[in-house]
Amino acid sequence: MNSNHAKPLLLLAALAACGVACAEAIAPRASYGGVPKYSDELRDHCWLWGHETGQVDGTNNLWSLDIARSYYHMADAARDFGIWNLNAIRWDKPDKSFRDSLKPLKRVTWPISGNKTEKNYTYDALADWCFAAADEMPNVTGFDLDDFFIARGKSVTVHTATGPALSCPTRFPYEQLVELRRRLSAYPRLLELRVVTYDELLDDRKNPGDLKPSLDLVDAITYWTWKAKNIPGIPAHLAKLRALAPGKPVYLGIYLWDFGSHKEMPLELMEMQLKFALDGWNDGTLEGFVFLCSSICNRDFPAVAAARKWISEHGHTRRRVLPQRTQRSQK
Repeated sequence: MNSNHAKPLLLLAALAACGVACAEAIAPRASYGGVPKYSDELRDHCWLWGHETGQVDGTNNLWSLDIARSYYHMADAARDFGIWNLNAIRWDKPDKSFRDSLKPLKRVTWPISGNKTEKNYTYDALADWCFAAADEMPNVTGFDLDDFFIARGKSVTVHTATGPALSCPTRFPYEQLVELRRRLSAYPRLLELRVVTYDELLDDRKNPGDLKPSLDLVDAITYWTWKAKNIPGIPAHLAKLRALAPGKPVYLGIYLWDFGSHKEMPLELMEMQLKFALDGWNDGTLEGFVFLCSSICNRDFPAVAAARKWISEHGHTRRRVLPQRTQRSQK
């Protein structure tokens, strides 16, 4: 979700009814399971952004969504959408029963940058838990830096491997990002560090080059268009992003609801972003896709139906051009 807007963590009573509680300590595993490699088919590169029921569609939510009437597990939403990969966006260190419920999924990521609206869920509070979850869960393939960049903040000076540089301010200090990169590099299996970016972020920075110090330390980027009316600008913004991070895998974020404008996603604009998605897949400029979000996948919205149909129709499509990836990217 967008770093310029509040994102409350509303875990409704429905979650408690389903046995979702705060986490206990995670026991380490003695060995690591195999992590599935990506196939050449489009479906295998589709992800679902997982929000718990009530996070975006709870009482008095900010997005003008009707209140959820029943609990809808994010893993069920992924299955219903025909997707095997899940960004499990929960900052409350979910308990083992919830973690075990994600076993059928092929790949899972956890958020590691924290939620700015919840002081108890900072990077410092989450980092060790995320790595322990990866120890326990063989299908954990990485972590998400969601709402990481502070789009309208003043540039700060950081000390990179090549010397001082101006950097866009971030949710936690650059020095911690460097340490996280070291920790990931030392981990026994590949864990992908993926950062969220937006069209508004690229537009708001007077010097977009100050995003580069942080982009250089991540493995992949997810790009989102915050307001549906700006979807026609996706190709231009992706070109700008690729210039900042050449060779870095880019996932196209696809909203199922126009969160930026607090209204339903217009079908014609949904179809336009799906066309951009397929074009980017075929020409090798997009690594994959992230659909947001799980808790509305059972809603009777034309955009939701269009996305589900698109995955079904193009799921077996193989790339026409293989993407150029940086060294640590998953093959």
